[in-house]
Amino acid sequence: MKRSMVTVIVVFFLVSAAAAATVWNGMVKTDMTSVSSTRSVGDSTIIPAPEPTFGGVIDKNASQSTAWYAPAIVPPKNAPNVLLVLIDDEGFGASSTFGGMIPMPYQDALAKQGLRYNNFHTTSLCSPTRAALITGRNHGMVGFEMIAELATGFPGYNASLGKSTATLGRLLQANGYATGWWGKDHNVPGFQSTVAGPFDQWPTGMGFDYFYGFLGGDMDQWNPTIYENTTVKFPSVGHPGYNLNIDIADNAISWLHQQTDLNPSKPVFMYYCPGATHAPHQPTAEWIAKFKGKFNYGWNAYRDFVYKRQLAMGVIPKGTKLTPWPDETSKGEYAGLTLPKWDSLSPLDKEVYEKEMEVYAAYLSETDYEIHRVIQAFKDTGRYDNTLIIVINGDNGASAEGGINGSLSEVQSLGNGVFLTPKQLKPYLPVWGLPPTDAHYAVAWAWATDTPFKWTKQVASFFGGTKNGMVVVYPHHISDPGAVRQQFHHVIDVVPTVLEVAGITQPDTVDGVKQIPIQGTSFAYTFDKANANAPSQHHVQYFEMFGARAIYNDGWIAATDPFGAPWLSLSNKPNPDPYGTANWHLYHVTPDADWSEYSDVQKQYPDKRKELQALFESEATKNNVFPLNNLPTFLNARPSLVGARKTITYHMGIVGLVFADTPNILDKDYRIEGDVNVPAGGANGVIVACGGVNGGYSLFLQNGVPAYSYNLIQLATIRWKGTSKVSPGHHVIAFDFVYDGGGYGKGGLGTLLVDGKVVDKHRIDKTVPFTMPWFEGLDVGMDQLTPVDSNYQSPFAFTGTVNKVTFNLEPPKLTAAQMKHWQEVLDIASRGIQ
Repeated sequence: MKRSMVTVIVVFFLVSAAAAATVWNGMVKTDMTSVSSTRSVGDSTIIPAPEPTFGGVIDKNASQSTAWYAPAIVPPKNAPNVLLVLIDDEGFGASSTFGGMIPMPYQDALAKQGLRYNNFHTTSLCSPTRAALITGRNHGMVGFEMIAELATGFPGYNASLGKSTATLGRLLQANGYATGWWGKDHNVPGFQSTVAGPFDQWPTGMGFDYFYGFLGGDMDQWNPTIYENTTVKFPSVGHPGYNLNIDIADNAISWLHQQTDLNPSKPVFMYYCPGATHAPHQPTAEWIAKFKGKFNYGWNAYRDFVYKRQLAMGVIPKGTKLTPWPDETSKGEYAGLTLPKWDSLSPLDKEVYEKEMEVYAAYLSETDYEIHRVIQAFKDTGRYDNTLIIVINGDNGASAEGGINGSLSEVQSLGNGVFLTPKQLKPYLPVWGLPPTDAHYAVAWAWATDTPFKWTKQVASFFGGTKNGMVVVYPHHISDPGAVRQQFHHVIDVVPTVLEVAGITQPDTVDGVKQIPIQGTSFAYTFDKANANAPSQHHVQYFEMFGARAIYNDGWIAATDPFGAPWLSLSNKPNPDPYGTANWHLYHVTPDADWSEYSDVQKQYPDKRKELQALFESEATKNNVFPLNNLPTFLNARPSLVGARKTITYHMGIVGLVFADTPNILDKDYRIEGDVNVPAGGANGVIVACGGVNGGYSLFLQNGVPAYSYNLIQLATIRWKGTSKVSPGHHVIAFDFVYDGGGYGKGGLGTLLVDGKVVDKHRIDKTVPFTMPWFEGLDVGMDQLTPVDSNYQSPFAFTGTVNKVTFNLEPPKLTAAQMKHWQEVLDIASRGIQ
């Protein structure tokens, strides 16, 4: 009996092996041509391509049958690997490649092998640019007229990529590419940014086989919360000196080597978009040291130097004028706007501002080096000679979100409208860019690194917000390497360019859904030297953000003034109804006319301005731009996982829950209860914490004594603490807060309780008005990454048992007008996610 069983098993494995052989003892015939054959579906208008019919023979017996395997799908012949690199928040005049004073030697070398594009454009803000880039459609068409965090319930603003606008990743994946995404993903709606899913808006749900990075606008480089595919990771834990900018390069290189080892003939699409150089500016100390004293001449001299270098290098046309510095004499587009001139500053001011720029420059140079390492991996794996490389120097212009003086923390400045003085910032200079700083430079540096243009990130109506340098390398396909191309192009042009180069047809249907046509125009024609000065094939492009808008048409652009300076807190944007109050300008922006938008010519050409305004109306209507939105962040109604619930309960296992999906305790009464068991020897550690060193709250036991800490976005830490240890056994540790009401960020009365008995009670004069840190979430039973309270060290895990944590929330205690807006938030949230 046993012998017969062994015989059966042996035969089973031999028959299985026979499927890979031509013939095994005449029992099973296999069509070996089908096992190794391939098929290209590059010209298919349907994705995925229809399954082929079975090509073998099926008879009653296997010996008279022929096995068959469907041919593997491969890209069209000679389709290249694709490396798409997107740097964050880099101004046109920052890098040495485009005349800036920040050395990027590896990109400089890359540009000599390919082309520099000096007339390439973005949308002026992170999420919108990224949505347009990976879909080939305008940002309004795909629901991203604002960043994901400011989504509203309108088609152009819902921050959700629809099934009718498939990404470049999905198109290449369906055509036989291995696809991966590294770094920043700013296109997942807040209420879907948890391990609860759904995951269709995540990279792995949009055609990327692999994802290693973070969700949201920015991330702490020293202590990040990241995801590998859809699994949350805390890679810095247990690894002193960890830095995310380095880690994602390491991971991408490892992935590329694995793909090559396993299937060297399969092309790859690598979308590499580090958090750099978005704030926080956090390069390693070694890089920071290289730039000490390099910017002591200041931002005005920087601007003059860069402008002259750009002219000399030919990265701007010869007749380009340097736009005026905004000062007390400013007129037109920024009348009344003043930025300090360097010579007017005190020695203390200069010391602070120099350090800010040194750290930013170190961050950009470090990023250049990490990108170089990734490109070197393409050479090491033998892929480089057939790789299309596109490096976009910024998803928008330089960021002015650090405020007039720079910022210790974006949570303070951009999130809550708190701006520190240089005197208050100076004590942090020795660790600027290192923990615990969330560093950002001053507005004037942003203005300077946008040379020769005016305005900055967020301003869609002027080139300082939208013109970004681009480098393209395609070995053996660019006939005049090292040249500059001046044709007008936009991020929506990348997808059709890649598809054309790869020989892949734009599909009509993807995954059963009819596709909205790709709106971009390929710039592959510019690779040929014969077309170096050919007219641009991208003729019309609208721009819009926060109500500021512009429209480009064949060398002309009409533009409006922005509604509020970008360095104001997002909570303080003025004019919620910007449509009919815009002040329009007109510029003739051809290389031989006014390339930098220096001279407003609407008086000379009033009909042209009116013509372009009408064109904007048409394009805006087609692309879901209306209704224009300039509302403060807290007035934008959007769904959350909390919804309209007043009572929310969490258990152990909740770690790194993003702030947008946590119970919002701001500007209202609330109660936090920790149901715990304390062991015989007593307990220590965090019961629940939200946030970290940049702000947040924590309920914990320290040396057995109950405590609650409220980190007022690094301005102060207010503590409530008991007087005796909590005894062994079951207890409810609670914190109760009664808000004063009447506005945002007001004070209130806090009470710490153990089993219903008051152990500490006192007032706080101020609270966080608008947002806690968005990159360090809520943890149950620990404070995972950085500590809310400096009196303990993370993770400070609870040594007893946390049975559950319960939040009880009351409606916000605001004015009648404020309550009206909050009710809109609650109504939409309750309809969206319960």
